[in-house]
Amino acid sequence: MSVPEWPQAATRVTVLRHGEVAGRPHVMRGDLDEALSPRGEAQMRAVLQRLNLSEVDGIASSPRRRCAAFARTWAQQHGLRVDIHEPFREMSFGVWEGLTPVEAAQQNPAEFAQFHQLKGEVVAPGGESLAMLHARVMAGWSAWLNDAHGGHRVLVTHAGVMRVLLMALMGLPATHLWNIALPEAAHFQVSLLAGHAPVLLNLNSCVD
Repeated sequence: MSVPEWPQAATRVTVLRHGEVAGRPHVMRGDLDEALSPRGEAQMRAVLQRLNLSEVDGIASSPRRRCAAFARTWAQQHGLRVDIHEPFREMSFGVWEGLTPVEAAQQNPAEFAQFHQLKGEVVAPGGESLAMLHARVMAGWSAWLNDAHGGHRVLVTHAGVMRVLLMALMGLPATHLWNIALPEAAHFQVSLLAGHAPVLLNLNSCVD
């Protein structure tokens, strides 16, 4: 899987996962469009406050409400325009949307067993493969950073998108992606510069 050309001046990107969602917990929530809970908003604000992002010059978001509503509010408060990018939405889980893993296994035992064991090589019925997710996320990443020339950007997105980015940026095999814990309001920061390998600056969990 190829990676895009990086900016000609060192560019920092903070990638932030949405916080707690006001819906059923522990479900496969790809295409579902539920809002953040008050606790979820507080989680994200706490992370951004701790990071002290005072020199951000661009912010992008998944179109899902659990990301976009917060991104729009935060951008407005900082005098920034938010770019809503469809490629940064979560992986689609097809007929398993809104189900817990236990419920999905009960509904489609054989399919879920393969999905769970093969880590992205098998698609949820009616859903999206890891390869499909990777292709659209990296296309969106390249387009968003196409005009970057230094500075600091923020992306508000989902755990699946973050895993794909870490796979592409750090050269991780797909089988290792689910070994990375990305809880509510998790984030990572990366520095990109043409001619150099991406540098992972930090990878932190949320703070309550």
